[in-house]
Amino acid sequence: MTDTPAPRSRSHTVLASALAVAVLDCVYLSWRYLALHALPAPWVTPHTGLCSWTANIDCDRVLVTPEARAFFVPNATLGLGFFVGAAYWWFVGARRWPEHRLHLARTLAFWLGVATLFTLRFWWLLVHLPALCPFCPWNHVFTYVAFAAALLVWRREAREHRGPHAPWQQLIPHVFASITPLAAINLAWWWLASRGLIDQGPTIARW
Repeated sequence: MTDTPAPRSRSHTVLASALAVAVLDCVYLSWRYLALHALPAPWVTPHTGLCSWTANIDCDRVLVTPEARAFFVPNATLGLGFFVGAAYWWFVGARRWPEHRLHLARTLAFWLGVATLFTLRFWWLLVHLPALCPFCPWNHVFTYVAFAAALLVWRREAREHRGPHAPWQQLIPHVFASITPLAAINLAWWWLASRGLIDQGPTIARW
């Protein structure tokens, strides 16, 4: 007997909401990063964004610092690619392959755990910045929320799983599709920079 779709639990709802908010947050930060670094002039007026509140609470001030590109690519586009891929992995995967919900939840929980470790580095960077970016730490918080919810969903799916496990090979195309946003978004940033349409911006990353 194969699995049949189970009613959505509160943990499912929390997981879906956290992933959606994280994507939206990263969309805004990525757009703002690109707009501030556009050439020959910014596409937006600096210090006028949604989270430019005071001289010391201003996402724009943070997005032009070297710390905003801590892993060679902008932190914002790195997060956007990750969360779009994670959301695609869960939303599309659970709908198309309900018999693989256990594996989908387990894999998602693992990578959200890895993302949680990365946030430790980001928190360290935040406390050394000249201003506060309100949207940045909230993204870390929603990473933790999504991680905790994914663990609960994993536990629930393991408890409710019945019958043999479906062949995992069915998910190979889905794996590549879920990785694609991370590569595509950051390759797009690199292409814009290589064409002279944006300035890469300073970075603290070193080989």
